[in-house]
Amino acid sequence: MIFNSLQFLIFLPVAIFLYFSIPYKWRWLFLLFSSYYFYMSWKAEYAFLIVFSTTVDYLTANAMAKQTDKRKRRPYMLISLFSNLGLLFSFKYFNFFNDATRAVFDSFDIFYNVPEFNLFLPVGISFYTFQALSYTIDVYRGDVKAEKHFGYFALFISYWPQLVAGPIERPGDLQPQLKRNHDFDYDRVKKGLTRILYGFFKKVVIADRLGIFVQAVYGQSNGMGGWNYPSFEHGGWPVVIATWLFAIQVYCDFSGYCDIAIGSAKIMGHNLTDNFRTPYFSKSIREFWERWHITLTVWVRDYLYIPLGGSRVSFGRMLFNNWFTLTVMGFWHGANLTYVMFGFIHGFYIVVSRVRDKYMPKMVLAKWIPNMPILVNVLLMIWIFNLTCIPDIFFRSNSISDAWHIIGQMFKASTMHEFIYNSAPKGAVPSVIEFWISLVFIAMLLFIDYNLYIRKSATIEDQVAIRPWYTRWSFYIIFLVIVACFAVTTKSAFIYFAF
Repeated sequence: MIFNSLQFLIFLPVAIFLYFSIPYKWRWLFLLFSSYYFYMSWKAEYAFLIVFSTTVDYLTANAMAKQTDKRKRRPYMLISLFSNLGLLFSFKYFNFFNDATRAVFDSFDIFYNVPEFNLFLPVGISFYTFQALSYTIDVYRGDVKAEKHFGYFALFISYWPQLVAGPIERPGDLQPQLKRNHDFDYDRVKKGLTRILYGFFKKVVIADRLGIFVQAVYGQSNGMGGWNYPSFEHGGWPVVIATWLFAIQVYCDFSGYCDIAIGSAKIMGHNLTDNFRTPYFSKSIREFWERWHITLTVWVRDYLYIPLGGSRVSFGRMLFNNWFTLTVMGFWHGANLTYVMFGFIHGFYIVVSRVRDKYMPKMVLAKWIPNMPILVNVLLMIWIFNLTCIPDIFFRSNSISDAWHIIGQMFKASTMHEFIYNSAPKGAVPSVIEFWISLVFIAMLLFIDYNLYIRKSATIEDQVAIRPWYTRWSFYIIFLVIVACFAVTTKSAFIYFAF
């Protein structure tokens, strides 16, 4: 079951109605049942992975709680660590390392016959694995207490709004909320529905529409460093524009999912962590990662970067820590060198920014364009957006060779005519119209994001809620009409479901 499906549009109101109809003491059980039903709608047998992870982490955490000596807690923490990462490795990374090992052995003419592990990748395994690990590590550190109630702990691991693609919640934030009694609150429900509506606008109106144009350029790769086109090959500006559009597509796709998840949880009284804060208005790469996929960034910072020494080590070691953790974040996305390169390039950006801050702290754009702070900020935002588009090329490509081929195509002479008129499937609305429609909706997105950006931590639902009634209802009606009339109805899966 995906959010942009008819099944979910039936599931959501039924689940909300039953949740508030059930007595307080049984709501945890209903949420747990509905969470497993939600997940099992993809592939029922893979629910045993969540059950296994939940059971291991519950037992190890409670065993750690009985030990006052941290050294005696360590074996239980390692059991949880190896169990969770073992599942993740087996389903997601085994074939990657198996193929790499085979290639090395073959180069030395050594016999290697370990078969591939050809199983369907469980949806959301990277997300709920990291959420489970955050719990056992926090119990080991003494930051949170071990949960005695197995049902509440199982609900924390499998809570349906954020189970499949985050946000990655921390036990100290989400677990206490799941135990509180929440009455039906009209204002809270209204805010939740506003966030859901905005999430649908991002996903089915913008992301899925942009996917048509991105697919026209990136989707034709033959996986061997070349493209298969029926009559033409894109190059130059069409490739550049498709890369820009993909950056917006993946932002709207992933943040749209998070908006729907956050809105659904808000209706029930649970506040999930904001995963995005207008990232494309960042003025530095470090600021970008403070605004993009925030829960993963914070997770890696707390459980990898800081244990490696963080910024408390020598400058050279700190640069390595930054580069290494960003590369790991890239590899978290999938078992492909393209994702490693995605993280590697972002790590390089961070290292360059750290070196610049240390040795050239006064070298800023304002030095060359004085007394024009607005222009300076706009230029910095455009610069950072384009920098982030470069690793996105690797993120979207099927292979490293395809990515380099796409980059090479950017420098070819081109016209926009072929790109616009040949990117839509046959029988669709003329793509030139779709292209301009897309630009209109992108402009609306940027206008809203800019207003949220200048208000710091503001959310779309809070900003709508404080407006006069006629402004609120104009927003509801306009966006409902847009979603109803301009939604791309192909029921495209969310990009981050693959991770």
